[in-house]
Amino acid sequence: MCKKVWPLLRLKADTDEELKEKYRKVYIEEYVKQEVYDWMGNRIFFAAYRFDHAFSESSDYKNSFGDHDIPFSKRRARHILWIKKALQGERGSSSYTVECRSGIRTKSQKGRSKKVVTRTYTVVEERYVVVIDKKDDKYYFITAFPADANYIRNIIKRSALIRSKKYKREDS
Repeated sequence: MCKKVWPLLRLKADTDEELKEKYRKVYIEEYVKQEVYDWMGNRIFFAAYRFDHAFSESSDYKNSFGDHDIPFSKRRARHILWIKKALQGERGSSSYTVECRSGIRTKSQKGRSKKVVTRTYTVVEERYVVVIDKKDDKYYFITAFPADANYIRNIIKRSALIRSKKYKREDS
């Protein structure tokens, strides 16, 4: 089995609801209560309410239009500490590349279409994606997740590369 760039966080609890609350506490402590910056010096703002969207998922993302039918994703939650590591380009235990890309997506609110500038930070070899929206020259965390190869290809096709960083293994 391939070694992950960074370790996963595997919390334990008696119920899924208790487990979700333990991960929520980590999110609040690590992101909402702290100032987080990307490797280019941009501050990323994290809102407490974003937890529910970021750590839930859709059983069929291609046809879900962003609606999540799985209220808590253990797979996403185990990667919770990767968000900051990907944004900051922190060294990991294996070689990897982080790409920062910019794109525009249309978002409909109450029947109105609106363009939103997005940034994605992708740990290429792990296919891990952090999604940030840019509004009024500020950056806001939206979600983060392990993606499939098709999703990564779509990001590349629909965005422009801003910057990338390549890392060699820690022991290299």
